[in-house]
Amino acid sequence: MNSILAVALLIAILSLCNLTDKSKPTADSNSANKNSSETTKPVNDDGHPTQSSSNPGNPSDVGNPSNDHAALTVDLMKIEHDLTTASFAGDISTLASFVADDYSGTGADGRTQNKNQLLASTKPDKITKSWKITEGQLVSSNEDSAVLTYIQTQTLRDGRTGRARVTDTFVKRNGRWLVKSEQQTLIR
Repeated sequence: MNSILAVALLIAILSLCNLTDKSKPTADSNSANKNSSETTKPVNDDGHPTQSSSNPGNPSDVGNPSNDHAALTVDLMKIEHDLTTASFAGDISTLASFVADDYSGTGADGRTQNKNQLLASTKPDKITKSWKITEGQLVSSNEDSAVLTYIQTQTLRDGRTGRARVTDTFVKRNGRWLVKSEQQTLIR
């Protein structure tokens, strides 16, 4: 019975934390250095790190789609990190500022939530010891939308660990990226 409750609680927590990040190369809640070696950095076809598009002096960077793709991945992962941090802290105002009004989320347990339900169910997390986000990948993007997928790992204070694959769809509204939808799937 305790195992069933623990799994149900883990699923509920993962569904509340349906927002996370990879802009800080490893979104690790208990890491002092967000640039740990677990971070997946954008690489080109030959496996070498890509250059940042933030170097305006390099003409090869201007308009380079792979650089735009990498920069967008970093930007969205930063949002994910901020959202996950806010979710675990119970920070409703931060969540509200990055979630679209027409948000629809599906948790690992199959239940759906709109934005109001997400915000109403957000409370400070007292059972999670640590969390991290890995394997962030920008699946598709254009000027006004993007799809990002990643793995969120959560370790509870009692030592149990759960993992979920999360796919978030972002929309750009008034110049800001907002999470419009999310799907979580537990990894067994």
